[in-house]
Amino acid sequence: MTMDVKPSVKQEDAIREKAKSMPEEKTAKKSEVYYSSVAYLQFEDDTKVLSDLHRKGHVNKLLKEAANYDQGDAIELNRTFKSPLQNRGDDLVKEDKNYAVVYNNSVGGTYEVYRKVTEQNVEQNIKRYGLPDNATQDVKELAQSTSKKEKSLSAKEDAASSMLKQYDSMKAKHPDAMLLFRSGDFYMIYRDDAVKASKILDLSLTQKTKGIDMISFPHHALDMYLPKLIRAGERVAICDQLEMPRKEKVELSKTTKAEVSDNAKDLRDNLASKIVETVGKNNHHAFVLPLADKALNAETTRGENTELAKMQVLRGRVTFIDSEDNKLQLRDLKANTIQQLTDTLPSIAKAYLESIKSKEAVSHPTTQSTVAQAATTEQQQKFIDDIKAAMGSSKMVVLPDFGTKKGVVAGTDEDKGISLNRVYAWNDNVSFAGSVPSDDASKRRYYHPENIRPEFYDYLISEVKRAVAPQLITENGQKVTSANMFESPKQEGKYFFYARLDGVGLHPKAVKEADVEAFMKQEISVKDMFAKYYPTKMAKQLSKEDFDNTKLSDGRELTTFRVYKQRNEDKPLFGEYLLYAEMGDKRFHATPLTHDQLDMYFDRTQSKGQLAEKVIGEQLHLKSAYEKYKLPENIPTPEVRIRKVPEGAWLISANVGNKGQTAEKKLSNNDQYSLFKSKTATKEQLGAKYLMEDIKELSQSHLVSRSQGLKR
Repeated sequence: MTMDVKPSVKQEDAIREKAKSMPEEKTAKKSEVYYSSVAYLQFEDDTKVLSDLHRKGHVNKLLKEAANYDQGDAIELNRTFKSPLQNRGDDLVKEDKNYAVVYNNSVGGTYEVYRKVTEQNVEQNIKRYGLPDNATQDVKELAQSTSKKEKSLSAKEDAASSMLKQYDSMKAKHPDAMLLFRSGDFYMIYRDDAVKASKILDLSLTQKTKGIDMISFPHHALDMYLPKLIRAGERVAICDQLEMPRKEKVELSKTTKAEVSDNAKDLRDNLASKIVETVGKNNHHAFVLPLADKALNAETTRGENTELAKMQVLRGRVTFIDSEDNKLQLRDLKANTIQQLTDTLPSIAKAYLESIKSKEAVSHPTTQSTVAQAATTEQQQKFIDDIKAAMGSSKMVVLPDFGTKKGVVAGTDEDKGISLNRVYAWNDNVSFAGSVPSDDASKRRYYHPENIRPEFYDYLISEVKRAVAPQLITENGQKVTSANMFESPKQEGKYFFYARLDGVGLHPKAVKEADVEAFMKQEISVKDMFAKYYPTKMAKQLSKEDFDNTKLSDGRELTTFRVYKQRNEDKPLFGEYLLYAEMGDKRFHATPLTHDQLDMYFDRTQSKGQLAEKVIGEQLHLKSAYEKYKLPENIPTPEVRIRKVPEGAWLISANVGNKGQTAEKKLSNNDQYSLFKSKTATKEQLGAKYLMEDIKELSQSHLVSRSQGLKR
């Protein structure tokens, strides 16, 4: 086009609003859309076909015809914009995800065809061919933004490269030590050291810097990871960066397994190591050591004096709770306090463990020899292997009938009685979850095989086998396990039905009161409960071909069917799943789906056409959509009347004999069409839809005066 006048603000806003109203498309990466002109049609020979289609309103065909003018050439950066409306008089005729057509009547009736391209497409074109002097302002702004991003990225890469040089320099000076390099809030380990440390610390390797292996962890986690490296026999060097990488000034301190220096950090590591050696790492439940009667005073790094009430060890990390219930980390304590605790705490912890064992021997005299001797490593490994074999492919198994049993867990206070209700499989191990009677109902405690008494091994294995055995098999061959009813821990008297399908937990369903009692009395089976509360899981799944069938019961067929989740917070129905459909040029309003309809869609028990009938059947003017509306049988059939008011609206009301007449309700456009045009709805059905509550209310009331009847 030859005119340079920009469109009005209203036109710009209109195109943006139109774009927002279109159904969301699922894309791998959100990117701003640009419009690149591929054809400008101004001569009659070129515009005749498009004008004919435009005049007849066949905009979809017009867009398809216009797309043929795209020869697939490279993007012209001097004709690429953020909006297709660039001149006064521009009007967006039609656009889809690939093309847009703009008509301008003010210059004799011209059409311009735009190819829709992504921001990445434009950036790649600039890199390949350069930025021309006559590029549009939109393209120039994008080029400037891209340049800034690249400079920022380059600066980061330079900093990383310089830091790696520092690391290599320090590593060369200490080749026999594992080097921990401080960078900001993280410690970094590179190259072969990273590979070795990743196995010891169970951290994942990454290759963020030029394909070089590395691992990192937060600086505050040093207290947890350093003892692990030392216990693994590694000699460790810690390099604390003092200035920016370009200054290449660092300060080095060393610590080894054999030597402990006077600085506070080494003291903390030494204390943590001794405590863990005494009480273990306790990966799955905390070890708590009471200290209230030991009169252990501590001085914090803030200069405060406090008394320690208890010590806790979880996953190898040592923390303290003082008499005022404040939580203290080792780094919160001064060096002199750390040294005093190193001299006293290990012996206190050892004595406490021995006292627990002696109590166990007294409280379980019949199994004293078993208590004293825990399962061997080989027994534990066999137990783990047997549990995993029983679980099969399941990652979690529910044990609903385990009950509360004493003596399951060895060497802990929970030994008084515990109910194990879950078994988890992870990596090469398993763990158990349960509760004790004194706990809150929603609280769970976790145990490792080393915590379970050997005499319960066989029993637990048999319980897992029983739990994973399918209670029933669906029409699709899926195994149903763990199906049971449970009471909500938060709502007394509220029951839910739960099951697992091929090892995957289903969303619990609220159970009706009548079914609760029937299930408890075993008057209704697990199979019947599952079929009632998970009907789509029991139904036969359609083939992909049958599922994709968009044909309706009246023979018509949808041209577009899409179910999507509304992710735009500014739009209504945010977070809900919506169904959007088209039939030719007609678009149907995006409509939310119920939970049952969503189950039908995701479980593929209904075709897309059948689902559309259930969700937007009235918009489609289908007879089946109105069959659900029926007037009450126990009430004398009311006389349904419909009239048109001067304003053009159609009103519906009902005369209920000597009971009176309902108020008038306005018919929707869809229902008007279904009644008068497609004749797929009757007056009685619409009366049931609009007036059911009013009719029931009138039928239960005393005789009222009748108002003048309405004429159809």
